[in-house]
Amino acid sequence: MIPITESVQSWLLAAHLIGLFIWLGGLFTSYWLIRLHVHAPADMREKLTLMERSIAMMMDIGATLAIVGGLVMAIRGHYFGVPNGKWLHAKLTIVVLGILPVHGLVRARIGKLSRGQTPTVPAWPWSVLLAAIVAIVILVVRKPF
Repeated sequence: MIPITESVQSWLLAAHLIGLFIWLGGLFTSYWLIRLHVHAPADMREKLTLMERSIAMMMDIGATLAIVGGLVMAIRGHYFGVPNGKWLHAKLTIVVLGILPVHGLVRARIGKLSRGQTPTVPAWPWSVLLAAIVAIVILVVRKPF
């Protein structure tokens, strides 16, 4: 097993953050495009569908990069076993319960729009996503427990 040096840790953190920015940017953009798509004129819907699908693909790539980079840092950096690492467990719980469901909902709606259906888009995912991001930032910066 190769030990994590500061250089490797820095690259993993960079990959995690780049993936995070791409993932969340894609989530924000896709969510609002879907909301606009439902009310768009019929001649614009095909173009919107193409945009939504390409942004969703980047969103998936960003999510993969963020999750893999974060998990490798956590596992290889032995963050799970440290006494003051409970913030990481809380962060992962918020990701699983707050961000991944919104990602799945957005991907499902994009799939329906691609098939010509016009699904309703609830407003609650936006609030859940913003609350999850705020909570995660506070946990990562403050490490309260």
